[in-house]
Amino acid sequence: MIPLQEALTLAGRSGDFDKYLTEFKTANPDAKGIESVEFESGKNLYFNQDYQKAIAALSRYISSYPESPRVAEAKYYQAESYYRLKEWDKAISLYTELAGDKSFLFASKVVGRLAELEFKQNRFERAVPYFQQLARLASNKKEQYTAWSGLMESYYLLAQYDSADVYARIILERGNINAGAQNKASLYLGKSAMARGDYESAQDEFLNTLNSAQDEYGAEAKYLLGEIQYLKKENKQCYETLVSLNSDFAAYPEWVGKSFLLLADNYLAMGDTFQAKATLKSLETFPIENIKLLAKEKLKKIDEAELKKASQIKADTLDN
Repeated sequence: MIPLQEALTLAGRSGDFDKYLTEFKTANPDAKGIESVEFESGKNLYFNQDYQKAIAALSRYISSYPESPRVAEAKYYQAESYYRLKEWDKAISLYTELAGDKSFLFASKVVGRLAELEFKQNRFERAVPYFQQLARLASNKKEQYTAWSGLMESYYLLAQYDSADVYARIILERGNINAGAQNKASLYLGKSAMARGDYESAQDEFLNTLNSAQDEYGAEAKYLLGEIQYLKKENKQCYETLVSLNSDFAAYPEWVGKSFLLLADNYLAMGDTFQAKATLKSLETFPIENIKLLAKEKLKKIDEAELKKASQIKADTLDN
């Protein structure tokens, strides 16, 4: 059976092995050593990205050998299969079961997955303890950074800005853990300050980010800098910031689109309705659907306001 399994795997036909294994077990119910073959069969299906068959094969293995020391690993590959299939709840159930065993070979990966999935589903209160566990269990710099970054973002989204700042500063102090790590940390220090209403500190942090960031974090920093200038009624500076964003960060359409929307608001604040409408109309063919919809809504509101104003003027004229 082992040579057959190896041959089918090399031929890219590992899914066919299940049929032969079933026939062999039926013909040889007392065969020794078949357990490891069954485990490797399910594992191979996972690594060959045949996730549905991997789940079924590993389920049969767990049912057949509940006392096997490989059961935890079988459940891990089941959970990973559900994760790849985006069946989050089933994956979380298995990962949670495995998370209790800190000696498990893939303990840090299990906790990392739980943190990631809870975060993805906007359950930030649940994500925080898992990110904290990951920070303790991390076996490499990548996992360490994932934990700190996850804690920074989760605390920010929970409006716990002081805690978010703690992890942003840890990332900055530990150096360039990976490309963009420091840019992201600096950006989040600015976002926390902005959320508190401390626009001066926020502007300083966004400018710090822009000194080194030519990535998505730089694009967001420049947009938020423009937003602060808009809120402070610094309309000329806002205009200049947003126009430069469109040339400096053209590779990031989400922030380019948002900058055009804010630019339209800025034109309105300056009393230039014509330019505001022209800016919004320029987004009719924008590649991001949500940006197009927001532009359409803003344009509709401007048109409605103009009609209302025209009607009021007409009514006032008749009254006079």
